[in-house]
Amino acid sequence: MEMRHKSNEVLVERLLPHVNDDPDDRAIAWEEWYASVGAPSVLAFVRIQNDTSVPDADILQEAVVTAYEEVERGRYEPRLGIPFTAYVKGIARNKIREARRRTWRFTPIEETPAYLLESDTSHLERTVERREQLARLYDGILQLPVCRRQVLQGYLTGQSTLEIAEALGMTEETVRQHKSRALRSLRKLQYQ
Repeated sequence: MEMRHKSNEVLVERLLPHVNDDPDDRAIAWEEWYASVGAPSVLAFVRIQNDTSVPDADILQEAVVTAYEEVERGRYEPRLGIPFTAYVKGIARNKIREARRRTWRFTPIEETPAYLLESDTSHLERTVERREQLARLYDGILQLPVCRRQVLQGYLTGQSTLEIAEALGMTEETVRQHKSRALRSLRKLQYQ
């Protein structure tokens, strides 16, 4: 048991640019990790969690590519007691969430089936209230400064912080600040 744990630690250390400065050896380490530990473990996790139309293999590949980019940029730091595979599973969970957000769709009330309208008036009331809330939300978004609005629109379309930062030419930290400030502004508008 101890031997397997040590070998996994050594393999993960070979992935890290600040530990292993040989890019060819890092590429081989990624292949070894993917074949022996990564693909089977993360794919099993994705199969359980993925309730979207995006194929499990696509979620796995997106998660591994993101993990690779983060490790190569030096953004991953090993933590005691938390395996590297758990880190990649966390990325996969976020990819599934992004896939869910991309498939959300708003249905106009005119397209609501008649049996729903007739059977439950409280359901209709909740639907109308929800739509009014969404209308206020979108009005509030339109009142935000352009940068904050663009950041929120990126999140609403399922983009990651990194994707928004690259698209808008800003750092991820700036994206997070714009998001935080935009949400704070929207909360203030909600209570006015």
